[in-house]
Amino acid sequence: MLTMIFWKKVWIWVKHHWYWPVIIILMALLLISRSGSKEKLFELLEKQKESYEKEVAIINKANEEKSVKKNKILERHKEEMGKIEKEYDVKLGELKEEKQMALAKTIEENKNKPDELAREVAKILSAEYFEKNR
Repeated sequence: MLTMIFWKKVWIWVKHHWYWPVIIILMALLLISRSGSKEKLFELLEKQKESYEKEVAIINKANEEKSVKKNKILERHKEEMGKIEKEYDVKLGELKEEKQMALAKTIEENKNKPDELAREVAKILSAEYFEKNR
Protein backbone atom coordinates (compact mmCIF):
# COMPACT_ATOMS: atom_id res chain seq x y z
CA MET A 1 0.00 0.00 0.00
CA LEU A 2 2.79 2.41 0.90
CA THR A 3 4.66 1.70 -2.33
CA MET A 4 1.48 2.33 -4.33
CA ILE A 5 1.11 5.78 -2.75
CA PHE A 6 4.78 6.49 -3.41
CA TRP A 7 4.45 5.61 -7.12
CA LYS A 8 1.28 7.69 -7.43
CA LYS A 9 3.13 10.67 -5.98
CA VAL A 10 6.05 10.04 -8.33
CA TRP A 11 3.68 9.87 -11.31
CA ILE A 12 1.97 13.15 -10.31
CA TRP A 13 5.36 14.82 -9.94
CA VAL A 14 6.45 13.55 -13.37
CA LYS A 15 3.20 14.76 -14.95
CA HIS A 16 3.71 18.27 -13.60
CA HIS A 17 7.50 18.46 -13.94
CA TRP A 18 8.06 16.29 -17.04
CA TYR A 19 10.76 18.57 -18.38
CA TRP A 20 13.25 17.73 -15.59
CA PRO A 21 13.50 14.02 -16.41
CA VAL A 22 13.76 14.89 -20.11
CA ILE A 23 16.59 17.34 -19.42
CA ILE A 24 18.43 14.81 -17.25
CA ILE A 25 18.08 12.09 -19.88
CA LEU A 26 19.28 14.42 -22.64
CA MET A 27 22.27 15.52 -20.58
CA ALA A 28 23.18 11.89 -19.87
CA LEU A 29 22.90 11.06 -23.58
CA LEU A 30 25.06 14.05 -24.45
CA LEU A 31 27.75 12.98 -22.01
CA ILE A 32 27.75 9.44 -23.37
CA SER A 33 27.44 10.24 -27.06
CA ARG A 34 30.01 11.54 -29.48
CA SER A 35 30.53 15.27 -29.99
CA GLY A 36 29.02 15.16 -33.51
CA SER A 37 25.60 14.27 -32.18
CA LYS A 38 25.95 16.99 -29.55
CA GLU A 39 26.47 19.54 -32.27
CA LYS A 40 23.47 18.23 -34.19
CA LEU A 41 21.29 18.45 -31.09
CA PHE A 42 22.39 22.01 -30.33
CA GLU A 43 21.88 22.92 -33.99
CA LEU A 44 18.36 21.48 -33.82
CA LEU A 45 17.62 23.43 -30.65
CA GLU A 46 18.94 26.63 -32.27
CA LYS A 47 16.73 26.12 -35.34
CA GLN A 48 13.71 25.56 -33.09
CA LYS A 49 14.48 28.80 -31.27
CA GLU A 50 14.80 30.71 -34.55
CA SER A 51 11.53 29.24 -35.81
CA TYR A 52 9.80 30.25 -32.58
CA GLU A 53 11.14 33.80 -32.82
CA LYS A 54 9.97 34.08 -36.45
CA GLU A 55 6.46 32.91 -35.56
CA VAL A 56 6.24 35.37 -32.67
CA ALA A 57 7.42 38.18 -34.96
CA ILE A 58 4.75 37.25 -37.54
CA ILE A 59 2.04 37.24 -34.87
CA ASN A 60 3.18 40.61 -33.51
CA LYS A 61 3.26 42.11 -37.01
CA ALA A 62 -0.24 40.81 -37.79
CA ASN A 63 -1.52 42.21 -34.51
CA GLU A 64 0.01 45.61 -35.24
CA GLU A 65 -1.48 45.64 -38.75
CA LYS A 66 -4.89 44.75 -37.36
CA SER A 67 -4.64 47.56 -34.81
CA VAL A 68 -3.58 50.08 -37.47
CA LYS A 69 -6.41 48.99 -39.75
CA LYS A 70 -8.95 49.30 -36.92
CA ASN A 71 -7.68 52.77 -36.04
CA LYS A 72 -7.91 53.88 -39.68
CA ILE A 73 -11.52 52.67 -39.93
CA LEU A 74 -12.48 54.39 -36.69
CA GLU A 75 -10.68 57.58 -37.72
CA ARG A 76 -12.44 57.61 -41.09
CA HIS A 77 -15.83 57.62 -39.34
CA LYS A 78 -14.87 59.88 -36.45
CA GLU A 79 -17.39 62.59 -37.37
CA GLU A 80 -20.30 60.15 -37.67
CA MET A 81 -19.28 58.44 -34.44
CA GLY A 82 -19.28 61.82 -32.69
CA LYS A 83 -22.84 62.43 -33.85
CA ILE A 84 -23.86 59.00 -32.55
CA GLU A 85 -22.23 59.75 -29.18
CA LYS A 86 -24.27 62.93 -28.84
CA GLU A 87 -27.54 61.52 -30.15
CA TYR A 88 -27.51 58.31 -28.10
CA ASP A 89 -25.69 59.76 -25.06
CA VAL A 90 -23.04 57.05 -25.20
CA LYS A 91 -19.27 57.17 -24.84
CA LEU A 92 -17.96 55.10 -27.74
CA GLY A 93 -14.50 54.87 -26.20
CA GLU A 94 -16.01 52.81 -23.38
CA LEU A 95 -17.66 50.36 -25.77
CA LYS A 96 -16.05 47.04 -26.52
CA GLU A 97 -13.86 46.91 -29.59
CA GLU A 98 -16.33 44.60 -31.39
CA LYS A 99 -19.14 47.12 -31.00
CA GLN A 100 -16.95 49.99 -32.19
CA MET A 101 -16.03 48.02 -35.30
CA ALA A 102 -19.68 47.02 -35.85
CA LEU A 103 -20.65 50.69 -35.67
CA ALA A 104 -17.97 51.68 -38.18
CA LYS A 105 -19.08 48.91 -40.54
CA THR A 106 -22.74 49.93 -40.18
CA ILE A 107 -21.85 53.55 -40.94
CA GLU A 108 -20.00 52.46 -44.10
CA GLU A 109 -22.84 50.23 -45.29
CA ASN A 110 -25.71 52.66 -44.58
CA LYS A 111 -24.10 56.03 -45.23
CA ASN A 112 -26.87 57.15 -47.62
CA LYS A 113 -29.74 55.47 -45.75
CA PRO A 114 -30.32 57.43 -42.52
CA ASP A 115 -33.33 55.41 -41.32
CA GLU A 116 -31.54 52.10 -41.79
CA LEU A 117 -28.41 53.55 -40.15
CA ALA A 118 -30.43 54.69 -37.11
CA ARG A 119 -32.13 51.28 -36.85
CA GLU A 120 -28.81 49.40 -37.01
CA VAL A 121 -27.06 51.76 -34.56
CA ALA A 122 -29.94 51.29 -32.12
CA LYS A 123 -29.53 47.50 -32.40
CA ILE A 124 -25.80 47.69 -31.77
CA LEU A 125 -26.18 50.03 -28.79
CA SER A 126 -29.18 48.12 -27.39
CA ALA A 127 -31.29 51.26 -27.68
CA GLU A 128 -34.81 51.81 -28.91
CA TYR A 129 -35.48 53.03 -32.41
CA PHE A 130 -38.49 55.16 -33.13
CA GLU A 131 -39.25 55.62 -36.79
CA LYS A 132 -40.14 59.17 -37.79
CA ASN A 133 -42.85 59.72 -40.36
CA ARG A 134 -41.77 62.27 -42.92
